[in-house]
Amino acid sequence: MAKMPFRAPMILAATCAALPLAATVPAHAAAGVLHRSCQQVHLNFPSAPDGTYLLSDGAKLFTVYCADMTTTPKEYVTLERTGSSENYSQYTAGGASPGTNVRTRFTRLRLDPATFTVDIGDLKYASSTGSLSHAGSETVTGMPYAVAMSCTGTPVGEGDIDLRGTAVKVDNAFATGGAGGSGTATVSPDAQTITLRGGGFCGWIMPTPVRYNPFHPSPGMPNLKLDCTNQIRSASQICLRLAPAASPRMQVTREGSRRLVHLRPGGRTAVLGLDGRVRSLR
Repeated sequence: MAKMPFRAPMILAATCAALPLAATVPAHAAAGVLHRSCQQVHLNFPSAPDGTYLLSDGAKLFTVYCADMTTTPKEYVTLERTGSSENYSQYTAGGASPGTNVRTRFTRLRLDPATFTVDIGDLKYASSTGSLSHAGSETVTGMPYAVAMSCTGTPVGEGDIDLRGTAVKVDNAFATGGAGGSGTATVSPDAQTITLRGGGFCGWIMPTPVRYNPFHPSPGMPNLKLDCTNQIRSASQICLRLAPAASPRMQVTREGSRRLVHLRPGGRTAVLGLDGRVRSLR
């Protein structure tokens, strides 16, 4: 993996060449079968429970976890890598910010299905440890996703993005911010893993657009653009870009109270309830 330095607010484009796999949804199959959002599922099937659903916005076919289905439905990407050193953001204590390292770990990411951006400030499926005093004045106990920060004058803040096992990748630039901000974003060739190091006095690195003092996370920070890997390789998730083709690459059939979505090439079949909830992937 190549390491790309940030001595100034330079931009790293985390892009990956498109892969040849695509899918096409026949018009007769898409109508009334594939919802665009969890809210639409709820409107059509008020008793639909929380769970994994197959959605389509007309441009992509993708699975999400639908949460809060009895109140205000929201979409999330379920992370498969959730160890102590995976999918976390850290404000490293020291220098002008004394205390203990603040590390926030994530198990799911809030996704806007219309824009395919992650709200990095949504902590519904996150947990934090540590506490520090930012510049000796503000108490920090949590961090948004994909941010590495410190106030030591050096890039000792840490962050890890690990989308392996999912069907999505990062499609976003990263840049530094703050006083004397510097850092690196080390991106894997498939754009599914990114190691972040950032700092300054105080400084950070994060997905663009860069926000000022990106601690105290709260919903409403749509800062990380994702894209489909366009490969049928995840054991539990699907994300394919839909493209015109001479013959359909996806076929939807009905089997009793279930919908079967057959994906070609790859031979994968998603077994859905009539509400679009994924019963199995085989």
